[in-house]
Amino acid sequence: MRIDVLSTRQRLTLFAGAALLLPVILVVVFMVSSDYRLREAAVEREALAAARELMLLSDARVEADLTGLRVLAGSGTFADRNPTLLLARLTGALTVNPGWKALVLTDLRSGTVVLDSGLPDGGIGVEEPAGTPVVSPPRVHVGGVARDGRNCPCVDLHVPVPGLPDHLLSLTVDPHVYQAILLSHLPMGAVGGIVDRDGLFLARSIDYADRLGTPGTHYVRDAVARGGEGIYSGRTYEGLENYTAYVTSERHGWSSHVAVNRSLIDGPRAGYRAAVAVGSIAALIAAAGLVGYLVLDLAMRRREERAMLELQKVEALGRFTSTVVHDFNNLLSVMQSALHQIGKHSTDPEVMRIIGLARDAIQRGTRLTNQLLSFARRGDVEVEKLDLSTLVQGIEGLLGRSVGDRTSLSIEIAEDARWVLANRDQMELALVNLAINARDAMGGGGRVTITATRNANMVELSFADSGPGISDHLRGQLFKPFVTTKAPGEGTGLGLAQVEGAVRQAGGSVEARNAPQGGAVIIMRLPAAS
Repeated sequence: MRIDVLSTRQRLTLFAGAALLLPVILVVVFMVSSDYRLREAAVEREALAAARELMLLSDARVEADLTGLRVLAGSGTFADRNPTLLLARLTGALTVNPGWKALVLTDLRSGTVVLDSGLPDGGIGVEEPAGTPVVSPPRVHVGGVARDGRNCPCVDLHVPVPGLPDHLLSLTVDPHVYQAILLSHLPMGAVGGIVDRDGLFLARSIDYADRLGTPGTHYVRDAVARGGEGIYSGRTYEGLENYTAYVTSERHGWSSHVAVNRSLIDGPRAGYRAAVAVGSIAALIAAAGLVGYLVLDLAMRRREERAMLELQKVEALGRFTSTVVHDFNNLLSVMQSALHQIGKHSTDPEVMRIIGLARDAIQRGTRLTNQLLSFARRGDVEVEKLDLSTLVQGIEGLLGRSVGDRTSLSIEIAEDARWVLANRDQMELALVNLAINARDAMGGGGRVTITATRNANMVELSFADSGPGISDHLRGQLFKPFVTTKAPGEGTGLGLAQVEGAVRQAGGSVEARNAPQGGAVIIMRLPAAS
């Protein structure tokens, strides 16, 4: 019996390959997804860095203006309370500080403007509400952007005057200074803006003139309400989809916003997701393949075990027959000789009848030992050039008696299918075994047809009966030793196994099928002889 299985080394190689494939897939997925993640993080990091730089520069400008305003408020000019000298000092400060539009001194107690460099003659003696929000008590204060009003568009900064209690010095700054900071430091291709604590635009890279002092989109205002820094997804007034990095000033509550094209982040993000998805599927396939291989390997091992068990059965039977069958045949020969001697010396009909029964029993015993002997030899039999026509004609009488008187026997051997390579004794025994099985299957009456046809280098010797046929569950085990459908004590399960052994030892194969018109067909394929 030949068992085609993988060696232990081949199994280990396949298992190691399948086991290594899974971590390789995971490593590749990790590397690819990490690359996409790094690209996405780089875009976000660059946008946040630009927003931080804009906010730092804006804060620096505000602090520089506040510092100049404090220095001016602390000068001795205010202590002199000379309006003419004070106006000249304020006007001079506006001249040397680009972006400063007006300086206003307000009396918080009366709510009147004491001095306004933006009015003719500084508005000395003019009583009117201050043009900037009144802050009480006096403190350093950074206002928001105003679009309309005197000296506007503007941003107001306020500091108290040390020499004048309850007086506030206010500076009106031109928002263009923040627009210049934005345009000079905004990354190429990005859209950006600077807004005050209320979400009003101080600077904007697109449509600045119309958007100055107006509210940003709700995406911008939501970010202002959150504070801190981060990334949000939004859309500009012009309909541009984007991701925006924002940074909020801890000192003044202003915030800078730098928007980048969505594709710069969505592209790597989609690639990352695709890599994870493809990698997950590939990993699942690899894992499923590994599990499938383990299941198949387990099934293969079980088949090996069953095959080895079957081989051990046959080997055990061979060892048994090799030690017993010859002695058993010798005993049968002695019994046959004794019956012959008894028959020579007696003419009593009753004695002759008993002798006939004994001879039948000896013939059945001889047939059983021959079946066992075919397993014991297993490839050691002599294969010769055999004439099927002569073989079948020589045992036609025996076949007729085997199938019974109520069964018709038809034999058709094609001329080009007469000669085969096989063992004569085993082929005779195989045909007799098939005849006995057919008789039992047909219940003692029916039709048996033996045909032989040539098919290339093989001869197909078919044995067909008109019985009930072969069930599907039995067809796969029909030629295994000890498999029988007969009642206990009526069959050994070795007949068809002997047929398969005889054909296999001749270098052929055997097949069982159901005939279209009913009944079973056993096809023995034997090597053709010239």
